[in-house]
Amino acid sequence: MSFDQLERSTAAGNPQRLYEFVRGTQRYRYTGGDRDRVLDTQVYRAIAASDDGIRQSGHVASDMLTIDVPGDLDLVRLYRGLPPSSEIGVVIRDLHDGDDDARVSWMGRIAGINRAAPERAEIRCQTLDAAMSQPGLRLAWTRGCPHTLYDRNCQVNPEAHRVPVLLTTVAGSVVTVGEFGQYPDGWFAGGFIAWDLGEAGMERRGIRTHQGERLTLLGAGDGLRVGQAVVAYPGCGRTIAICNTKFKNAPNYGGVPGLPGKSPFDGTPIF
Repeated sequence: MSFDQLERSTAAGNPQRLYEFVRGTQRYRYTGGDRDRVLDTQVYRAIAASDDGIRQSGHVASDMLTIDVPGDLDLVRLYRGLPPSSEIGVVIRDLHDGDDDARVSWMGRIAGINRAAPERAEIRCQTLDAAMSQPGLRLAWTRGCPHTLYDRNCQVNPEAHRVPVLLTTVAGSVVTVGEFGQYPDGWFAGGFIAWDLGEAGMERRGIRTHQGERLTLLGAGDGLRVGQAVVAYPGCGRTIAICNTKFKNAPNYGGVPGLPGKSPFDGTPIF
């Protein structure tokens, strides 16, 4: 019988739901059944999982999908400290026992994980439509540059400024490396460090301050250890002087250095 026939059947159908979480090329696959399920040679591990149902109302808050899973799940452990810096996608498939016609019924991303109890966790998932419907930022008319460093508007090539290092010490949110002392204080402030997680892709941490050989990261140094290879990328103070001297990128500067100090909208009449 086909999937549609099994869905409409009053007795023959035995529905199952498959959950796949995508982080880079790494996959976490689970099913709420009583035994593992193999689909296209991929194993979906049987766990005590359920969700509150798929809704398509068109409202972001109403369409949030919550998946209830064990608290010690390997996916949940990723969120015990700082959450992953890269987005984790969610694909839900429905099928029936004894049939391999699995239909994709929902796609989205993880918005967050709540620890409802020590033994249970709630994975809150947001639809792709919700992510696309979020309002964007308008380009501001300011002296400082409104562009995000290294983005398509800034156009600075991050690989031209990368500094590969091995961490000397890791203490909370502070890491030290001798090579950082070769740069002026504040050189890396506002930038980030990145390291390779293999199949899970690249992990990143923002840099709050830089002084001598020390970097203070945004958040804790979860996942970092002494001797680990990371790459540091410098930050930008968003002034035309820094843009020109540090990155040689003045033609792409997004601010207006000559912006007058008096606003044309302050109520002063123009004669």
